[in-house]
Amino acid sequence: CRFVYNQMLDVQKERHENGEKHLSKTKANTYCNQHLKKKYPFLKEVDKFALTNAIYHLEDGYDPFFKHLSRFPKYKCKHKAKRSYTTNITNGNIEISDNSIKLPKLGWVKAKIHHRPKEDWKLKSATVTQNRDDSYQVSILFAYEESISPAVVTKETTIGLDYKSDGLYVSSEGDTCGMPHYFRQSADKLAKAQRKLRHKTIGSKNYNKQQKRTAKIHRHIANQRKDFLQKKSTEIANQYSFVCVEDL
Repeated sequence: CRFVYNQMLDVQKERHENGEKHLSKTKANTYCNQHLKKKYPFLKEVDKFALTNAIYHLEDGYDPFFKHLSRFPKYKCKHKAKRSYTTNITNGNIEISDNSIKLPKLGWVKAKIHHRPKEDWKLKSATVTQNRDDSYQVSILFAYEESISPAVVTKETTIGLDYKSDGLYVSSEGDTCGMPHYFRQSADKLAKAQRKLRHKTIGSKNYNKQQKRTAKIHRHIANQRKDFLQKKSTEIANQYSFVCVEDL
C-alpha cells in the first residue's frame, strides 16, 4: 500500500508540475490497474481494496492542498510510516467468529475479539495495523442507526474541567483527577528497557530483540492510557449532559 501510495504520488506530482489535470480517485485507481499492476506484477497478489484505499487516502490529502489548507502530500517513509491497510467488505470476504476473523487474501486468522457487534450492525470495512512489536490488530468499521434524544441541560448536569499540571483535570465542583500509579511503574519499566537498548549494537540480533521488547512496553503504556481515558470520559458522559473543557 505504501508502494502504491508513493507511485501514485509520483504520477500526480509529475502531472501537477507539467500543468496537467489532476487525476480523480476513479481515474487514479484505473491507472493503477492498467499501468502499475502491469509494470509491477506482484501487485496482483495484493488485496485490490487495500490498494484502492491507499490511492483514496492519497487523494483525500489533495483536497486540503487545493483549498490552500495544507502542503503538498509527502511520500511515506518505510521506517516511519504507519504500517496499516484498509480493505472493504464484498461477498462475505470479511467475517468475525468467536475467536477468529476472516480477511481477504488471508482467510481465517486467530484473533482476540474485544467487542461483539450487534445483529443489526452492518460491517463496512477493516483496517489491519502492524505494531512496532510485530503484533497485529484489526479495527472493524460498522454502520448502524440509533435515535438520540436531546439531553436536558441543567445546572446539576453541567460541569467544567480545567487542566491540572500534576494530573489530568480539576472540575468546577472541586474534584481532581490524577494519573493512576501504574503509569509510573510502566514508565520506570520503559526507562530500564531503553537503557538496555542504548547499550546494544544497532542492527544486531540482540538490538532487534530489545527493540521489540521496548516497543511492546510502549504499546502497553499506550493501551493503559487509552483504557484509563476511555473509562474516565465514559464516566463523565454518563453523569453530565453538558461538559465545558478549558482550551489551552
